[in-house]
Amino acid sequence: MKLDGAPSMRRYGVSRFYTRHRLAVLLVTLLCLGLIAKLRQPARPRNCQGGIPLPQILAQQRKSGATANFAATTAGWRPGARCANYPQDASLVIVVKTGATEAFSKLPTLLLTYLSCVPPENVLFFSDMAGTIGNFAIHDSLDTATADATKDNPDFDLYNNQKELRQLGQNMDSLRNEWKSEAAWRLDKYKNLYTAQKAWDLAPDRNWYLYIDADTYISWTNLFLWLATLDATKPLYLGSQVDVGRPPFAHGGSGYLLSKPAMQLLVGDDRKSLAKEFDKNATTACCGDQELGRTLFKKGLKVQNVRPVINGKNPREFNFGPELWCTPVATMHHVGSEEVQDMWDFENQRNSTKEPLLMEELYYTMIASLMTTPRRDDWDNQSPFDQLRPDPILTPNHVGDFDFFHHDPTKSYNHCRKACQKDKDCFQFVYSKDSCKFDTAFTLGKPRYPKKAEDGGEEIRFQSGWLVERIQKWIAQNSPCPGPNWEKDH
Repeated sequence: MKLDGAPSMRRYGVSRFYTRHRLAVLLVTLLCLGLIAKLRQPARPRNCQGGIPLPQILAQQRKSGATANFAATTAGWRPGARCANYPQDASLVIVVKTGATEAFSKLPTLLLTYLSCVPPENVLFFSDMAGTIGNFAIHDSLDTATADATKDNPDFDLYNNQKELRQLGQNMDSLRNEWKSEAAWRLDKYKNLYTAQKAWDLAPDRNWYLYIDADTYISWTNLFLWLATLDATKPLYLGSQVDVGRPPFAHGGSGYLLSKPAMQLLVGDDRKSLAKEFDKNATTACCGDQELGRTLFKKGLKVQNVRPVINGKNPREFNFGPELWCTPVATMHHVGSEEVQDMWDFENQRNSTKEPLLMEELYYTMIASLMTTPRRDDWDNQSPFDQLRPDPILTPNHVGDFDFFHHDPTKSYNHCRKACQKDKDCFQFVYSKDSCKFDTAFTLGKPRYPKKAEDGGEEIRFQSGWLVERIQKWIAQNSPCPGPNWEKDH
């Protein structure tokens, strides 16, 4: 029997050789591809973790003046698609003051909306605990506070508790809700001066520094049109003036603007003595923005009121009407994350993002459709002017139109409404038990649910009313606006 050698070779020799050869070629190819991919990857800084600089590198950067947000810039930062109204060469730093108990519930929305327009080196976040959010550093305003503030001071209990929680691997949600809000408020007043001094160290020599809270919204269109009317070479301290105590100061939540010469007053050779005095006074001050105003006042710089351009309300609280109609508003306060997104969408859907956004336009677009109802129960339209119950000279005589109670606006909702109708300047009112308040502007307001009376009696409800036809008539007579009115409140 003749045996053919070919199958034997294919089975035991040549076939196995070719199989091994193909596997070797495949393995070498995969190794080469992996090496090429590795070489094509951008170099990762050795002193980073996940793109975020390590603490010792941050400290070195602070001394050298480099930006702490370098991870964002080295990644090739570009402004967002909706940022045509933000000049990329603007000499402006946005300084956001927040707290560890709220940072991660508020800052992400800001970064995804209007702060996406700001170059990373011009955005600074300050809190009462160091950390990171995305590629941005959150700086601890209070890590250099003096013993005048921290020693045996219960205002710093939250600060210390936060550090302990972090060391235990916990987040700030572990703090008691009923306690942390008030504690955060007391701690916040120690931040303002340190925030300003560190903002200068991290981003020095800019023309303008705008300080805001994490629930502040900025209209870039209006802000830059307004900045163009100001002189950055002069020492300027601008904001929504608060006249509580002496001297007056700029309200922090509304935002306040400091020029370069004004900032230099806080970072001179006496910066440490300023900080020591600030800490000592802050223990008895109501708030940090007040104490910062006092520090600048002692340096010879008074606050200039620029309200309503710098403004402390949100759209549902705006007092539309004679005092706020053709006015551009650059900042808004108490703006929740959803409202930030709504405002951001609204501004970017306008016909022209280069023209100033007036309150007239904002009302027509966002509020008018909600102001056609003459009455809302369990609602507060925030009318401020109390209508006093008239005092009878004698015991009331219940006779026809002379009935004392017939003219009492605090008697009922209908009495309050009729009193508003008789006042030619009244646009709206709010009624609650034994209380009637008017307003010479029109405001949407917000829900206000029944509450127990202090004497333990029946629940107190709030009922709001608007004179819709009077409001619509006033609007028809005052629209369209001839142009922006940049005049401040008097």
